[in-house]
Amino acid sequence: MIGVIGATGSTGRALVAALKEKGADFRCLVRDPAAAAEKLGGDVELVQADLADAASLEAGLAGCDKVFLLSGHSPVMVEQQMNAVNAAKAVGANHIVKLSGGSVIIKEDSPAMIGRGHWQIEEAIKTCGLDWTILRPGFFMQNFLNMAEMIKGMGKVMMPLPADVGLGMIDVRDTADAAATVLTSDGHAGQTYELSGPNVSPAEAISAIGAVIGKEIAFVQVPMEGAIGAMKERGMPDWLVDHQSTLMGIAAEGNMGSFGNDLIETLSGHAPRTPADFAKDHAAAFQG
Repeated sequence: MIGVIGATGSTGRALVAALKEKGADFRCLVRDPAAAAEKLGGDVELVQADLADAASLEAGLAGCDKVFLLSGHSPVMVEQQMNAVNAAKAVGANHIVKLSGGSVIIKEDSPAMIGRGHWQIEEAIKTCGLDWTILRPGFFMQNFLNMAEMIKGMGKVMMPLPADVGLGMIDVRDTADAAATVLTSDGHAGQTYELSGPNVSPAEAISAIGAVIGKEIAFVQVPMEGAIGAMKERGMPDWLVDHQSTLMGIAAEGNMGSFGNDLIETLSGHAPRTPADFAKDHAAAFQG
């Protein structure tokens, strides 16, 4: 039995679909089962649990031998994910698969709190006594969905990145397909898998979206200071501004490129999805 923590986000929903396709035996630990059922379907086993409630995690993971661990970024991410790690140990699970962040930001001395947090969790998992696998994806194509209103209303995308910088973009569905394989097969213990497709520039990604929706989309590089100011104006907390600006700064310097491996194809059994694939599948979000 696989216990899935983090099933209702974009990667989690894709993982649930992938596990269904494989006929895997799994259950999802969710805060609100009724809301989760609307997202995941009525044929998924759901149990109520909260990452802040260790007892509920133990109850939800009872009988699970593998645990998939994912949670949203927050100031309490380390504490909450460690609750899940400890619960996995308490119920006798033997393998944790953690979806982490990109390798470029996960460091003990990362300037971003989230990067330091992922590092702490990874190190704790590696020494917790259970088998483990870490998944570190690159730049998610789904980030462009956050710019859908800008594309629809203004016909442009504004980012603090050069238009031609290479990014190791990955579709969350590829991350999920790789995770599903790790969760349903052997030979992955003690592995850190860096997942990305080939390099794609922001201009190329935007061009792919424009081609699908039949609209020319301009790419505008804005100063980092302006991007930070815009995030603060939207009310983003300082820790999240730090995280986003750190990532964008790393990317702008060309240090978030492709990992240059074939892990997506090896693990998922198919080639990485392209920006054209992403744009076609999400065209409705950008039209209007």
